[in-house]
Amino acid sequence: MARMLDFVLGHQDIISKLVTSFEQGKPGQTYLFVGPAGIGKKLTALGLAQALLCPQSPRGCGKCPSCFRISQGAHEGLKIVEPSGAQIKMEQAKEVIEFLSLKSLTGNRVIIIDQAQSLNPQAANSLLKTLEEPPAGTFFFLIAPSVAGLMQTIRSRSRIVQFKPLTMEDLAKKVKAPAWALKSAQGSFEKLAQLQEGPEQELRQKSIEILNLFLKDKDFLLNEAWRSEFKDRAQGQRLLSYWVSFMKDAVYLQEDVKNQIINLDQAPLIKALAESSREVLLNLIQKSLRAEHALGANRDPQLVMEEFYITSKE
Repeated sequence: MARMLDFVLGHQDIISKLVTSFEQGKPGQTYLFVGPAGIGKKLTALGLAQALLCPQSPRGCGKCPSCFRISQGAHEGLKIVEPSGAQIKMEQAKEVIEFLSLKSLTGNRVIIIDQAQSLNPQAANSLLKTLEEPPAGTFFFLIAPSVAGLMQTIRSRSRIVQFKPLTMEDLAKKVKAPAWALKSAQGSFEKLAQLQEGPEQELRQKSIEILNLFLKDKDFLLNEAWRSEFKDRAQGQRLLSYWVSFMKDAVYLQEDVKNQIINLDQAPLIKALAESSREVLLNLIQKSLRAEHALGANRDPQLVMEEFYITSKE
């Protein structure tokens, strides 16, 4: 067994500052970890919980029974809260308050609220006073993609810690994946896992086929091959997001900044797209983004794509 913090890739500056504050006896008590999904925010919070609850070392020893129980998620001084369905509900907030009302057997106590943006208003409001003035020896770690989805009153009571996406090198240490997937993952293990799945790879290939039809088939509007793929709005958005990615790569190729190119395995497609003028490419990117937004706004996918095609030929 080892310290959980030793398994966190990246974020070493954040970890060092927080652990140093623990050692100096000057820790904050309510932290808000924000950043993309799948980059290690929750693992960091668990590692810090291990340090705060370890009786042997303020850095966490990784060897004692307390550290072992944290690694199993079964420590009596640790409470982990996650959404029940789409929300973190009032009942779960009450469980946190009840947890804190019991006499501590372990000294410090740690509450991790994962997906804190899912706190419904009643649950969030019931926790405000506790977040503002936690009992002595109580530490909150709230985890969210950004501060945007959280009530201002929650944000103002928290010490915000911004986590950056991991590097390609960090991802490659744990997962064997093609370079295009490592780049497309944008520093997220969660996104990398999705890109590695068979259905997602099939969708990416389908996006290439439909993009070629869009660009080359004069009877695109009569071609049924693309229509079935755009019946599902969410899938249509994913297809268009790949189009944007390919066209951005073509712009990077034109600008000779090849280190920015993501879809390294699609060199022929990127080269062909780069033969279009900069104006045409930027126009297509803009229209793709608009179409993607329109699908998100529940517009009819096939009408959206018909409009996209017609206006792109003007």
